[in-house]
Amino acid sequence: MTTRRELLKLAGFGVVYATFYKGFALAQERVSPVFALRGDGSVVVIDPKKDEVIAKISTGGKGGTLGSITKNGKYLFVANNAQDQRTVSVIDAVNLRKVKDIETGSRPKHPVVSPNGRVVAVNHSGIDDGKNRVAFISTRDLEVIKTVELPVLNTGHKGDFSMHGTFSPDGKYYFTGSYSDNRFFIISTSDFSVVAHVDVAGNPHYFDCYKNTLWVTVEFNEPKKEMSKPMVYVYDISNPAKPREIMVLEVELDTDEISNTARIEGHHGNFTNDGKYFMVCNRGASPFEGTTVRVYTNDGKLVKAIKSSVKGVGHAYVSPNGEYAVITQYGDTKIEIVSLKNFETIKVIDTGVGRHMGHVVFMEDGSKFYVTNRVADSVFVIDGKNFEIIKRIQTAEGGQAQGQVVRHFYGVFERVVNPYLA
Repeated sequence: MTTRRELLKLAGFGVVYATFYKGFALAQERVSPVFALRGDGSVVVIDPKKDEVIAKISTGGKGGTLGSITKNGKYLFVANNAQDQRTVSVIDAVNLRKVKDIETGSRPKHPVVSPNGRVVAVNHSGIDDGKNRVAFISTRDLEVIKTVELPVLNTGHKGDFSMHGTFSPDGKYYFTGSYSDNRFFIISTSDFSVVAHVDVAGNPHYFDCYKNTLWVTVEFNEPKKEMSKPMVYVYDISNPAKPREIMVLEVELDTDEISNTARIEGHHGNFTNDGKYFMVCNRGASPFEGTTVRVYTNDGKLVKAIKSSVKGVGHAYVSPNGEYAVITQYGDTKIEIVSLKNFETIKVIDTGVGRHMGHVVFMEDGSKFYVTNRVADSVFVIDGKNFEIIKRIQTAEGGQAQGQVVRHFYGVFERVVNPYLA
């Protein structure tokens, strides 16, 4: 019997088959690979059928720990964020190769694909000529179609000038923050004008939307002191040119956290798949010892204050079926599984090595998920039912540079089911 390989060779596709076999096989079987983004300049590709590394793609850049995949799964955009870096690397997510580098500005930070899949917005950790840039890239032409320059008042700011951004559910607006000036900007995607800016009490770190409301997670109210706390500002953006503050949620911390100001620093806040609950994490600053996760309803009522069993809580990744969240962290070897029915701990999983288990991707059926361990240069495969470690996949040795894992299109990377809650 003639094999599939022999048929392809007879058809004259032997070279193509040999070159692109892995990408074609994954595409034909409709299994999205796991892309493990590394800060040392590589993207490691994991086949979820075998949980094995099948490719390692060099970006040629440094600091590429955050990225975003297009809605059709064709391209992966990786921001090279290290000092002196100025490019976003485009990866062919089907044939598993780098396509090109796109220069966008000083230290590209977090590419995010628009709800219609046509545009990638890239904010920047650095500044160019005293301005902070947002570059908008066409996912069809792979070219910058517009660069918006945001004013910076405090050009002497030390550290990152911007961290994250996201689109409104209808894709008409993009939101991103300024760390130097404690404000965030609203940019129209129709003409790329800045329609509004809003000042807040501290660094606006993360953004999520629910219908016509924008939820802005601020690290802490400044100046930082014992009674500082993470804040969540909620705005009605029915008229984005005039955002109206609805409420401010003050994330109360426990006595252990407020006893040391290094334990006070909010990180990410995001909605569950159905938009019913908003979960916000107090990570703390280095050495990352915050343990509070607070859960609110979408109208701001406190549901639960969770004292986590892991240190440096950063993200609440929501399972595809919406039944549980994986609490990842920056200062521990563990992850915590929390029920989204009663917000009680289901299980704590300890990898026993490294720390900074920061990012998660799921299989569509929830049978397993993949979680990164930055310091151990590893991706751990976890059984999604029994919550046991299936396998450890090392993506490198000694670099301590394992960043985000990506499989699907998202609005905020903790929620890939219903990425935009319109």
